Amino acid sequence: MLLCATVWISFAPEIAPAQSAPVAAFVGARVIPGNGSAAIENATIVVRAGKIVQIGAADSVKLPKGAMRVDISGKTVMPMIEGLHAHIGYMKNGATDPNVKDGAGVMGGHISKEYYSRENIIDELRRYRYYGIGAIQSLGTDRGDLELEIRNEQRSGKLKDPTLAMLYTADDGIVAYNNGDENGGPAFAHDVVHEARSPEDAREFVRREAAKKVDAIKFWVDDRNHTRPLMSPEIIAAIIDEAHKQHLAAIAHVVTLADAKTVASAGVDGLAHSPHDLVVDDEFIQLMKQHNVFQCSTMASAMPGRSWLDEPELADTVPASYLNYMKAMKAAPAPDPHGPPRGYALMLITAKKESDAGIRMVISGDTSGGEGRFPGYMEHLEMQSLAEAGIAPMQVIRDGTQVSADALGLRDMDSLVAGKRADFIVLNANPLDDIKNTRKIFAVYVDGQAIDRAAMRDHWSDATGR
Repeated sequence: MLLCATVWISFAPEIAPAQSAPVAAFVGARVIPGNGSAAIENATIVVRAGKIVQIGAADSVKLPKGAMRVDISGKTVMPMIEGLHAHIGYMKNGATDPNVKDGAGVMGGHISKEYYSRENIIDELRRYRYYGIGAIQSLGTDRGDLELEIRNEQRSGKLKDPTLAMLYTADDGIVAYNNGDENGGPAFAHDVVHEARSPEDAREFVRREAAKKVDAIKFWVDDRNHTRPLMSPEIIAAIIDEAHKQHLAAIAHVVTLADAKTVASAGVDGLAHSPHDLVVDDEFIQLMKQHNVFQCSTMASAMPGRSWLDEPELADTVPASYLNYMKAMKAAPAPDPHGPPRGYALMLITAKKESDAGIRMVISGDTSGGEGRFPGYMEHLEMQSLAEAGIAPMQVIRDGTQVSADALGLRDMDSLVAGKRADFIVLNANPLDDIKNTRKIFAVYVDGQAIDRAAMRDHWSDATGR
């Protein structure tokens, strides 16, 4: 049984419930604003009606009369993380395939539409929020407009639950025409994406999606290793142009540098993946800068090693039986140390080169789009990947908060400054020392109120019998 929204506020003794007073003052923590400015030591955050009204060093903030003090001394506070690339609803209790067997399979090899349901979409949104994700964007794999329905309920206030991340959705995506056979879209959703027959057909589909008020247009430019048709430049240009006429961002799935250059030249707004075949060159970097294209990180699923599967924070939301299954699966072969960079190593080089050039990096876990891509947790692993690429922790945090939030239009929650929403994560350790500390979460606050993470854990434990 799902718990009602009204019981998701924390009453743990170490975190006073901020809703019990009209004004709350959070005192004693280090605050990382998320906008790239220096951390504020021994900070005070004053919150009224879900908004930050004052923030700064303790000696610079005068507490309003009657404000309730929330002592979080020794902790670190940062904004919520925002996710730009996911596929919501295809996971149940951490699993993506109801038929997997312990020790069988290869990571990413199993995902089933059988699990797709309203219940599982809601459950995934709750998992995102548990890990401090403010909003998540699902890219192109909606079934029957179910994600749009939930998103609309959230925005209208019909579904008002602080334990759910805000849902953004591109509804159904677009692929190259393949006469109804399996196309270049994702294998688990090739039946819901639209096969564009011509530039005008693509434009008409974009107009239909715009009429539904989708948040973005997603399209795939991928021949799946020469086994599927590749979208033509004419259709690519039509999709992007029509999306912009409809005031929508166009986001492309690409895997090769050549295709990435094609979509960037056509004015795409974002890349759901970086090129997988080659390190990006100066021509590509200039195209990205010229058209202000953002880059989804989308690296962590290729991260070598699986030590993170043993982290206690992940065990909060994933049953031990499924974690053991993941550990038993075959690991990817080690790269040739004398060969060109491939896989994860190549993506790290590309991420650093793009970041150094000033290209916007946004957090993108591609969550639920394959086995082991756990909602909420992958977004934290993506931040680790950016740090492993050599990007400074302060910039990584800015990428995951302000840059990602602004790409979604969430400027009222993109940083911790006066006038913004009081949505933030309280951490037990400083992520500026080690970016992995973003997942050492002490509390998650929404509109200045702590959600009851203990009750959420208990619910998932009951659901799986662990």
